[in-house]
Amino acid sequence: MTTSMTFLRRAGVALVAAVVLVLMLAAPGSAHAELESTDPSNGQRLDSSPTQITMTFSESVNLVDGGIHLLKGGGTTVSTPDPTVAGHTISWRMPGSLSDGAYVVTWRVVSADGHPIDGAFAFGIGAAAPVVPDDISSSADSATTAPWPVVGARLVGYVAFAAFAGVIAFVLWAAAGAAADPRLQRLTRAALGVSIGVGVVGMLLQGPYTAGLSFGRLFDPGLLSATLRTPWGTAMAWRLALLLALAVMIWRLTALQTRVVRWLAPVTVVGIAAAIAASGHGAAGNPFDLVVDTLHVLTAGIWVGGLVVLVVLGRSVSREAIRRFSTLALTSVIVLVGTGVLNSLRSISSIDELFLTRYGVLLLAKLALVAATLAAAGVSRARVRQARMPETSVRLEAAMTAVVLTVTAFLSMTSPPPQVTTAAAASGTGVSATSENGLAVMSLGTKGKAGMGIIPATTNGSRLHLLLTNASGHPLAARAVELKVSNPGRGVAGIPVPMTERRGVWVARFRFPFDGVWKAVLTVHDHSPTAIVTAGTFTISS
Repeated sequence: MTTSMTFLRRAGVALVAAVVLVLMLAAPGSAHAELESTDPSNGQRLDSSPTQITMTFSESVNLVDGGIHLLKGGGTTVSTPDPTVAGHTISWRMPGSLSDGAYVVTWRVVSADGHPIDGAFAFGIGAAAPVVPDDISSSADSATTAPWPVVGARLVGYVAFAAFAGVIAFVLWAAAGAAADPRLQRLTRAALGVSIGVGVVGMLLQGPYTAGLSFGRLFDPGLLSATLRTPWGTAMAWRLALLLALAVMIWRLTALQTRVVRWLAPVTVVGIAAAIAASGHGAAGNPFDLVVDTLHVLTAGIWVGGLVVLVVLGRSVSREAIRRFSTLALTSVIVLVGTGVLNSLRSISSIDELFLTRYGVLLLAKLALVAATLAAAGVSRARVRQARMPETSVRLEAAMTAVVLTVTAFLSMTSPPPQVTTAAAASGTGVSATSENGLAVMSLGTKGKAGMGIIPATTNGSRLHLLLTNASGHPLAARAVELKVSNPGRGVAGIPVPMTERRGVWVARFRFPFDGVWKAVLTVHDHSPTAIVTAGTFTISS
């Protein structure tokens, strides 16, 4: 008992130290791509038509077919040549000479890690242009999590990888004779089959996910072809190829007892871990980041999978095998915690982000779960030292690691907080006008204006961002805002959309039931006795 308590105290101190290190040393890192600058800049007034538009991101991006549009003031789409991308920069030639007026650029691209990001910015030619709020100009924020089918595929892939990686590590390190056990044979084959199947499903899901389309387009060959042309698609293709190679090698698990497979199998597992890292946040960074993510994935798989093996085999595992695995598990946990701290340093830049963003809250939840799991691991290790079978604590440890993997799946598909600020808007108050297709600018009379962005402006679910500014273009404080959206053309009366304030911007989520021209009625309660009521229209596409 004394040994267990000593281990738990040391684990607790180490975890607290790791969290403090994360909070004190956290600095901006690389996660999803973010829009750094545009030319023309957001809200800029030009004297003549630009020959091209450029957008520069914090990391390499890939184009989405039909993902970038140029809209004239009234919402008319301007016909343009296709944009091109080279690394961090998108270049977009403009057709001939654009007429005077206000223009809005809406864009949707894919980060190197496979996550779609979108936004909008505006400029004017011979006229003022509405300034799109910065919070709209890059939607890779902490409130964005992938749809549940994408997260589910990621979670199942993690669990399946852990299962066969754990079996291979356990057989090679702790108990070579276990390769002949039919239970491990069935577990390995099931894990490999599920891994291959979920890899194919993930590849099919990626196309509609990044394009912002319905999952009914799952088997669209054009979307699949576009996915395969991205770094994410390349990583997934390698992952599937390596999985197939591993399945051929160890379909009969006893093959691990031969010299060639004994070396080739773990090398292939490392390659699969690298492919998993390359299809996640690790793809967005430098080679060091990819190595860190690969080690994180690999050690998590060895630890979690080894626990699954112990649960499957139960009391038939010898004490010597448990002792050997205990040493391997401890090493894996040390590497896992170290790489986890490094990953946190890349994604969190301030203490506030841990509590005020979805990514931060998920990270805190993962830390708490890892701490509890380490406590269970400490009990297991103490019992091994006492020559006792840690059956109950191992089962608890395995169950808790499954929960950790679930949180990790959500975390990997949640955008970290933005680390860069989009280009500052040009000076000027803009114009009081209504712009369709994703941006509505409404006049607040002498008080200023309200700019509302709808991203994406489709029936697939939208994020609404509302920025209130005074006549000088500075943020306008409000006690509350009330928003109702309606579709007079279809006889749909006003639908209330609750909005909450986040860092000076009012935000909401809403799924428009059908496409068409919608009307927004906005009531702003500032600190004056009377409220301000304004309205605007925008277009929602299917």
